[in-house]
Amino acid sequence: MKENNDRLRVEGVSEHWYRPEEPRKGDWVYRPAVLVECTINYRSLRAGLNQSEEHNYTAWLPEGDAAIDWDHPAVIFDDTSRLSNQPERLIPYASADHSVSADSFAQYEAELAQKLARAERLKIYFSPVFGLFSSPDESLEDFLGRVAEAALGRVEPELERLRNRVELQIEQIREAQTRKGLRARDEISLDKIISLNLQFFESENRLASMFSTLAGAVFGTAAPASETEPVGDVNDEKELRQDLQRVEQEAREALAALYEEYLALANEYDPFEIGLQPNNIQIIRSGILWVPVS
Repeated sequence: MKENNDRLRVEGVSEHWYRPEEPRKGDWVYRPAVLVECTINYRSLRAGLNQSEEHNYTAWLPEGDAAIDWDHPAVIFDDTSRLSNQPERLIPYASADHSVSADSFAQYEAELAQKLARAERLKIYFSPVFGLFSSPDESLEDFLGRVAEAALGRVEPELERLRNRVELQIEQIREAQTRKGLRARDEISLDKIISLNLQFFESENRLASMFSTLAGAVFGTAAPASETEPVGDVNDEKELRQDLQRVEQEAREALAALYEEYLALANEYDPFEIGLQPNNIQIIRSGILWVPVS
């Protein structure tokens, strides 16, 4: 690339010089690019979103009759501190055929706005079940956490009904035992079942406990009586075990159904894209950006 101590000047068009982060090595020359700073506004009534962002866009200044290529940035940067109003003294300017005017830059701005309206999208997440939208800076993991809480609220009433039903069934079994005069050891075991059952439903870690603890720890606590201890009527003992097994099985099946419903609700989401309208793109300024290249 040929060097030139003179530089391209366009009347009415501002100039800036880019300062790269990496230290300069070897021979560098300044190559002209087009810099456009603009504000883009993403709006969606459905998502309740009105998001404004400032962006810098660059493209190499076309030579001759070539069209500007906004698909390939000359340089990418967000920090405007990389821009300077003065060049580095020892870097010359590249020689090239640039036939541009202030009207050319107006055309570049219009072409960039068309490209942004055609291709730019703000991508967020949407839960069709609960009508929830993520915020632009919210990760999928965080968004699904909110969806999970909403899903929990959906299944909690049924879980509460299940708790009440289980408590009633256990109380009925205990009353039946009492009427038959069964020993206190079994009474204590049933009290333990009830205690753990309540602890399960009132646990702070509801998500972790909801679908695992009950089927295992809660209904698995009715240990069989020791064969060396005196027992009541064998038929009564068998009936007790059958009743407990029935309560456990019904609770397991109900919890499994609730768990499947919960998973379906908690993991359902769709990508949601918000596009740009031309009137949502506001040009702040444009000009020549001198970029040092080797």
